[in-house]
Amino acid sequence: MFRITVLISVIVVFMAMPAAYAQALTDAAAADASFNDSGWIVLYREDFDTDFEAADAQTFGTDDWLIFQLISGGAVTVASGYAHLKTLDFWNAALIRSTGILPGKYKIRTKIGYKNYDLTNYEQDDYDNPDFNDHAGHYENGMYFLTVTEDTCVGSECAEEWWHYHRKMVIDVDNHINWAGGGETFHPVYMVYMAPETNADGNLLRTWDGTAWDETEWNWNVAYTYEYDTWYYAELEKRDSHIILRLYDANRNILEETTPVSLDKVFAMDIPGYLYLGEPHTDDYEGNVRIDEITLLVPDSGGYTCGDADGGGAVNILDASYVIDYLYKNGAAPAPIGSGDPDGNGVINILDVSYLISYLYKSGPAPVCP
Repeated sequence: MFRITVLISVIVVFMAMPAAYAQALTDAAAADASFNDSGWIVLYREDFDTDFEAADAQTFGTDDWLIFQLISGGAVTVASGYAHLKTLDFWNAALIRSTGILPGKYKIRTKIGYKNYDLTNYEQDDYDNPDFNDHAGHYENGMYFLTVTEDTCVGSECAEEWWHYHRKMVIDVDNHINWAGGGETFHPVYMVYMAPETNADGNLLRTWDGTAWDETEWNWNVAYTYEYDTWYYAELEKRDSHIILRLYDANRNILEETTPVSLDKVFAMDIPGYLYLGEPHTDDYEGNVRIDEITLLVPDSGGYTCGDADGGGAVNILDASYVIDYLYKNGAAPAPIGSGDPDGNGVINILDVSYLISYLYKSGPAPVCP
């Protein structure tokens, strides 16, 4: 009886609060939601805390792990704690990508919002321009929360066809006129992986319908519908034998989470990948969007420095030599053993030496031990 009385008292007090204060408490409780990053550590995080006007091919972030790719007038202004991407004509493209290839195992998370890619952005001059891709009257306008590709594009090559043959998986938006029955698909979020099979339009889509993956030959299921003037987190996890895609609200509450997809179902998963996000097309798409955060996580190595095979406190050429001695000259084993497995595949061999050399001297991906 006492517990019931206390509960009723709490409810009465809450209802008597000013609406703004009650909402503040609700928002604070929601803000306590957290990502499940158990077993992962942050390798890089870019928060856009320094104001500047971006230039094409400009590297930035810790270890210059990110690069701007601004094409045909696309622009990025970093101010107020976020990057503002602007592609106000359809031939513009504004992208951020990873400078080097991604690790073998990773979790990528981006915070993106205030998307303005409606079909009303297009003007009659766009429709009349012979270079405009009107999709046979089924106009499209959108951008990428994130995508991973097996290559990088250059200049006007970064048009729709290139992306359709080079992306592996995508979380994106694509407002468009529907092919079947007319009407408009308004503010969709698509969660997609690309199958190895292709047709004339590129690798076949496999889209998340909110419950399951649709693996029919051609499908375009809406996973979620986004709102104006709102932040979202998008996340891609690649670990061991699968990938998972997730979408969160601004308070880190999960909105959509796919079931795992086996890597053998996904295009080019045996080829190292690059992260891309932003507005990708030079033949359609125009608008603007804000990017607040880009984070790359790798598996937690358990307290040791991944790649520091000799235990010297830093990753350098001596670690590559140490692994060679271990493999071929009866040298001591790395301690712990995982520190000598920088490619993270669970086996120490000559590929780990090559991985270290690539990281140290060729802008290869950072070590990602098991």
